[in-house]
Parts: sequence; C-alpha cells; structure tokens
Amino acid sequence: MELRDWILADVASLRGKLAGGVLGLIPAERLRERVDGGGIAPVYVLWHLARHQDVAVNGVLRGVDAVVDGWVDRLGIGEDLWRGLAEGEDADLVDVLDPEAVGGYALAVCDATAAWLDEGGLPAMDARPETAGPLAAIGTPTDRFDWLYAMWDGKPTSWFLQWSAVGHGFNHLGELVSIRNRMGLSPF
Repeated sequence: MELRDWILADVASLRGKLAGGVLGLIPAERLRERVDGGGIAPVYVLWHLARHQDVAVNGVLRGVDAVVDGWVDRLGIGEDLWRGLAEGEDADLVDVLDPEAVGGYALAVCDATAAWLDEGGLPAMDARPETAGPLAAIGTPTDRFDWLYAMWDGKPTSWFLQWSAVGHGFNHLGELVSIRNRMGLSPF
C-alpha cells in the first residue's frame, strides 16, 4: 500500500465514522446538548475538528480557500472564523451554529482533503510550510492563540497530515462517540 493511499483511507474512515457513528445517530436537534450536567456540546466538537483540518490542510498545506467559505451562509457564523480553534468550548458560538450545517461542513472538509490527496498525490512530506500567515489571515488572535502559533510553527507537512487531518480528527471522533453513548444513543 502506498503512503498516499493509507492517509487517504484514514481520512475516508474518519469521514465515514463521523457520518454514520455520530451524525447518523445523534439527531441534529440534540447536537447542542451538553451531557453529564455540563460537558462540551457535540456541535462544538464537530466545529473544532473541522476548523482545524480546514485551516491546516487548505490554509497551511494547500494555500487555497477554506471549505468554510462555501458554508458561511448556512453555519450561523460568517466572521471570526478562528473561533473554534480552541479546545475549550465557546458557549456563545454553540448557541449560533446551525447543527446540521456544521455536520455537513465537517464532512465536506474530509471530502476536500480526500479529493486533494486523491487528485494530487502527496506533497513533499518534509517541507516546512509557513503557518503564521494562514492563522493570521482568519484573524486568529496571537495573544490568545500563542500556543497554536507555536505548536504549528516549523512542523513538516507530514505532521499536518498525521495530526491535523487524521490524528486530531480521530481524537475528537472518540470524544463524540463518548458523548453520543452518554446521551443514550449507542447502537450497541
């Protein structure tokens, strides 16, 4: 198996599990729900997962328009698109995001990443893309997100594919499955 095929299969697997194991089982009207007397709403986790992959793959690696640009009229947010990059929930954002649109956007980000890999193969995996520009372009505050600027700085292309496109996505998929199960929606 070629490395490109492996990464492509991981992105497709993430998309399939989000579609079937999360979005197919948690009704859209429950995506804002916080279980366990608090917690993070699934819609925020989906938004966070999608924003990281979109910015990392499309902004940093590809240098193209973000997938979110085609969704802003449906999402409930059209500016300050850096919101969602933080791990901690932005409660005000949860109240304005359209849950169905966020689910569609998350799947569209995975689709765009997979299409890029399928069409163009792999970029130079040891290249060190410029990261501050794409983060600044969406207005990411340097004082509040100094940790993200530092985390991404100097990382090779391989890291963005391994972590932002795959690992980070599966990490939050696990979180979403856990939330789904605590909602009483486990299919098992």
